[in-house]
Amino acid sequence: MEKGIIVKGIGGFYYVETQNGIVECRARGKFRNECIKPSVGDYVEIDVGPENTGTVLQIMPRKNHFIRPPISNIDTLVLVASLKNPEPDFLFIDKISVIANMNNVNLVLCFNKADLTKETDSITEIYKNTGYEVVFTSALSGESTDELKKMLISKTGIVAFSGFSGVGKSSLLSNLTNLQLQTGIVSEKLKRGKHTTRHVELFKYNDLYFADTPGFSMLELPKIDKNDLEKYFPEFSKYLGDCKFTGCSHINERDCAVKKALENGFIDKSRYNSYKIFYDKLKSFKEW
Repeated sequence: MEKGIIVKGIGGFYYVETQNGIVECRARGKFRNECIKPSVGDYVEIDVGPENTGTVLQIMPRKNHFIRPPISNIDTLVLVASLKNPEPDFLFIDKISVIANMNNVNLVLCFNKADLTKETDSITEIYKNTGYEVVFTSALSGESTDELKKMLISKTGIVAFSGFSGVGKSSLLSNLTNLQLQTGIVSEKLKRGKHTTRHVELFKYNDLYFADTPGFSMLELPKIDKNDLEKYFPEFSKYLGDCKFTGCSHINERDCAVKKALENGFIDKSRYNSYKIFYDKLKSFKEW
């Protein structure tokens, strides 16, 4: 029996990296019976048979797990958005930030295509009190890719790259790791890229595993209690508990500490508007 990590899964085959190399595995039938499916990023125990093939016997407890794309145990998520062509979708970014926080994932916001514009101050202002690391890069010119690399190699575990197609995820990952990954061209008509990453795969680089993914764009906001949403906006944290009313929604109540922080510029209006949109959506979910 050996231990390893699943670095790729295609067509029912799982490629597990062990101390002795990559082993092509199938999963035991018990996983299907238990409605569990191994995924890239899973730490597993395998039984190695002849010709370097094996069977996945056990999946170790997961730190987190995502269905779309199928990947487990993400430690850091690099959310790549472009500054131009297409314009950044801040509501999408904020949705992913909530999901990352819920899953104990460190978030890095990477705004690519910095060669097309120098107007970055407004974006820095939006996220300055969130605690998220923000970097502006250009995969084309190489601008600040060293800064991003330095930021990431200080981390451990699995680093996943995500974002809409055409924003430069695979190009950035290629620059960082010197791996030639398939990249796409942005549609001139739609200003969106064509999907090029077809499956999740981990690439070993120093002590990290980089994951190029088809994207987290299909993720829906989890159906959490609307009153828990405030916990996933880090810039709210120092004001929670200071509102006049217990259970304050931070929307319509008087003497709300969060709204006061908004008025004083300590919380950005764009972030607060995302909070209100998410709160209204969660409010519409039936509790049962």
